[in-house]
Amino acid sequence: MTAMKPNMNGQNMAGAIGGMMEAIRSGRYPWWYPQEARGLQIDYFVIGTDFVPLAASATTGNPVQITGESAFCALSGVLVETATDNTTFLAQRPLLADIRDSGSNRLLSNTPIHVDNWYGTAELPKYWDVPKIFAPAGTVVFTLQNLEAVNRNVRLALHGFKIFGYGPGSGR
Repeated sequence: MTAMKPNMNGQNMAGAIGGMMEAIRSGRYPWWYPQEARGLQIDYFVIGTDFVPLAASATTGNPVQITGESAFCALSGVLVETATDNTTFLAQRPLLADIRDSGSNRLLSNTPIHVDNWYGTAELPKYWDVPKIFAPAGTVVFTLQNLEAVNRNVRLALHGFKIFGYGPGSGR
């Protein structure tokens, strides 16, 4: 088994998120963690979507449903971009991104912004300054705008954890 590559903070993704989850499980909550969610069961989870292909100069939105069993707390974002042959990784990322929590009908930015603000790479994930909790049974809409006249395959993922029993309808 090979070791994961470290990120800029000297931790691998499993270590960073695992450390956060262990702190929460042991009652050491970060300032942003909801009072009502404290003491509830959590479990590592990844949500993702593929833009395969993202057409040249196109803007495309992909909805992803959050399961009704739990809320999802996003801690980091990862983007993998290849040519349409799926074997050539693209170093340049001429993409704008937008994320909308349709459960609350809120955009996470006032305008589409460069993908590097939301997503890192598998080796260097982008940890969000403040994690975002998406409600159970909500929908997250990921929108990408390809600024280049070249088709590409783009795969997005948000890493984080589920919070069971938290959100609308749960009494918490």
